[in-house]
Amino acid sequence: MPIVTKIKLVLKNIMPKCAWVYLQKNKFDYKLSLFYKDQRKRFFKYCSSPWNTGEPQLVGKLVYFTHRIEKGLSHTDFRPRFGKRAFSDLAKVMVEWHQRGYSLDNEAYIAASDVFLAYRMKHEAINEPLPDFYYRIVDSVHLSNSKKEPISGVNNVLASEKKENCQKNFSEIFNGRTSVREFDDSPVDFDKIHRAINLSMKTPSVCNRQSFRVTLINNTKIIAQALDLQGGWRGYKKPPVLALITSDISTFVGAEERNEPYIDGGLFTMSFLLSLEYESLATCPLNAMFQIKQEKQMRSLLNIPDSEVLIAFVAIGNFADSVPAPKSFRFAGKSITRIIH
Repeated sequence: MPIVTKIKLVLKNIMPKCAWVYLQKNKFDYKLSLFYKDQRKRFFKYCSSPWNTGEPQLVGKLVYFTHRIEKGLSHTDFRPRFGKRAFSDLAKVMVEWHQRGYSLDNEAYIAASDVFLAYRMKHEAINEPLPDFYYRIVDSVHLSNSKKEPISGVNNVLASEKKENCQKNFSEIFNGRTSVREFDDSPVDFDKIHRAINLSMKTPSVCNRQSFRVTLINNTKIIAQALDLQGGWRGYKKPPVLALITSDISTFVGAEERNEPYIDGGLFTMSFLLSLEYESLATCPLNAMFQIKQEKQMRSLLNIPDSEVLIAFVAIGNFADSVPAPKSFRFAGKSITRIIH
């Protein structure tokens, strides 16, 4: 046995328990501070921000602004000539991308170019003139010359194609799932949601801790208050049901596990989304990223224990007969894979 370990055992045996616990508590706190300091430095150094503008960061911005426009195109009650700010922000990134000589064949850049086409086609389809800002911005950017089917824009999601989801295989369920933000007005069968939760309990978790928790809300007033606080559900009718996924820190042990509540909670959220799809229910995950004041208000509104961290919201409803949804292109798996031989 190493000498250090022997000394620790001796000290533990001769010290009062309260003193030993006090030392362990301070050691734990010190380790946490080092871990979080390292994470803070890494995130600050590499996140997509005004002081970090390399190619990976620009890719993130291209995808972000493209998706903002796709969401605007996906409204059933479409608002013509929307998006001046979003297109302006996207154009700035595209101009910088071109000035740096990055490839115009990058999928993120192609998607950004295609969303201009999708915007124009949407206005042409409803016989609405394009706004003046559109022409000014188009003239300022170099659009990709892709001749393939546009990878950004919207697709229609049909309820008729979801009725037999329980008969589909895993690949069909996963590839067929897409986030929708508008639902049918019919009441949601809560038995389906409970079955989805039970199925999601097969989600793997570190040492089988199963820290995930689900709060279901079907009170229309509370849903409205929660989504107003969340801030990402503008322009859509409130969903019939809103779920909040949380993760209980109480199940974790060491400082090294500080991120595990979010990892396990994220795994559960994906399982939950797929299980709801299997039950032929429409869903849309929503972030739970808040300022401190907002988070306190949300915890108070939904009576969330302080021991639980917020993972994500999930809007839930029945599929409408037909509803537009963002295409939300995906990178090829090969492009994000590293192999170490």
